[in-house]
Amino acid sequence: MSTRWIPKWKVIEIEYNNRKATICYDEVTKLYACPLCSPTCGKEGISPDYGSYFFNLEDLKRHLNSHKQSFWLKKKPKIEEEEEEAKIIPGEEEGEEE
Repeated sequence: MSTRWIPKWKVIEIEYNNRKATICYDEVTKLYACPLCSPTCGKEGISPDYGSYFFNLEDLKRHLNSHKQSFWLKKKPKIEEEEEEAKIIPGEEEGEEE
């Protein structure tokens, strides 16, 4: 099984929020490319080399809605706390037995 394919991108228009949106559709894998994540596709008809891809139009439309809300920008980054090292009293060595 191969993990690569030769895409056949086709520029199509869909109805989204009462407007026309130009997106790319791969006829080989049946994938839809997000026009906001890969802007070169819809405007120029060039094959996208990066972006978000979806198997159906409903998922693509939900993804486009998430661009409006900018969910990934509102996500709070995790702050990792550093562990403190045990303090060694001068004159004592770790693992020293008498």
